Amino acid sequence: MPRRSPFRSLLALCTAAALSAGGSLPAAAAAPPASAAARAAPAAPTPSADWVRTEDAPSRISAELPGRAKPQETSVPVEEGEAVAARTYRVDLPGGGAGFTVHDVPGWRSTLREFLDGFLDSYNALADEPLNGRDVKETTVEGRQVLDARLVSEVPGPDGVAGFIRLVADGDHLVQIVTFGPAAEANPLGQTQARIVASLRFPATPPPAPD
Repeated sequence: MPRRSPFRSLLALCTAAALSAGGSLPAAAAAPPASAAARAAPAAPTPSADWVRTEDAPSRISAELPGRAKPQETSVPVEEGEAVAARTYRVDLPGGGAGFTVHDVPGWRSTLREFLDGFLDSYNALADEPLNGRDVKETTVEGRQVLDARLVSEVPGPDGVAGFIRLVADGDHLVQIVTFGPAAEANPLGQTQARIVASLRFPATPPPAPD
């Protein structure tokens, strides 16, 4: 059996944490409980009082989520004596979920397309309903490599699953934003994803200008 790369091993475990919201994956696949490193800070007042700015304390990367996040931290052994950390912050949505994961990937040399392929491989190995990546677009935003894609279920029509993923490479960190749920709710799911993406902040990112 071919040996999995360390990065694929990371994906196999972190995908379950990122997408276990809403019962889309078996409960046994969920990551361990969060540690004190994961914390959610109350957001400044917004038009929707339910949105909460959630910060990953180790990296100081943050984003607004549609509710108080359920943080999960995973330490994945990749080589003898070595481990890679990833922290997921997710919120349950009707039939799905939304959230972001910060992966600690010092020295990472893979591409975002390879990450997306590994993400889908890992998810499809655990889920009953496979997903495909569509409309893949790679860009550069504020000097960071970015990949966006739609997640499309192999089950046709409104009974399937729809979702969106954004990947952002930021030095020693890789950020994964995922929103998914019933295909019939694709439009509001897209709006949720867009708001999370727009709210993503890195330590050097200035706050948005007041209206």
